[in-house]
Amino acid sequence: MPVFVNKREITDDEVHAEMINHPAPDIDAARLDAARALVVRHLLLAEAVEQEIITAPEINALDEQQSEGVIRQLLDRIITTPEADAATCQRYYDQHQARFTDKKTDRILPYALVETHIIQYLEDKAFHAAFNAYLDTLMARAEIIGLAA
Repeated sequence: MPVFVNKREITDDEVHAEMINHPAPDIDAARLDAARALVVRHLLLAEAVEQEIITAPEINALDEQQSEGVIRQLLDRIITTPEADAATCQRYYDQHQARFTDKKTDRILPYALVETHIIQYLEDKAFHAAFNAYLDTLMARAEIIGLAA
């Protein structure tokens, strides 16, 4: 069954081609995951058109790598997150020391050794939260038909 996003059809063939990227316990779950991924891709590319990063006719000529580049440009423009400062990183370390235990010695690793990992983790977490909020906004504005569960 095809999916429609803002009156644009995502065909069964497109979903089936995308399913290879979505391993799941059964074919129905893989199909649903693939359809959701295509809906998200469509919403982000449509938003890139709205933001004048690309024109609507140009979207059809994009390969997967080019599409990802356009989406990255959009997200870089739309999503801004704070940098993890030293106090935030130290507080995270202090509150989650069990996560920084050396498996061989069972000793807590020193802050200086894990600081860059904490910075990356906190910044990634902030980006994902902002992305999900942005995606929720796009989905709330969209008309999506045929995407079950």
